[in-house]
Amino acid sequence: MSTVVTVLSGYEENAKWLSKNYEKLKKQYNNQWVAVLDERIIDHDTSLAVMVKRLKKKFTKFYGQISVDYVSVKEIELVL
Repeated sequence: MSTVVTVLSGYEENAKWLSKNYEKLKKQYNNQWVAVLDERIIDHDTSLAVMVKRLKKKFTKFYGQISVDYVSVKEIELVL
């Protein structure tokens, strides 16, 4: 059970970091997917599929802790 808690805790911290730094990230990573691990950017790409493939290969052990978000200067409307 502690492994699940560790993974979720790591993911949550990375998601918070992404959210907190989103405005700064827009300048450098506009219209790209950004992946964060240990509160640092580990990869970015315009293609989510391509980036996920790299992440799974390179960060197998920590894959569940990686937070990914699409960064865009334009506000994206979500219909829920």
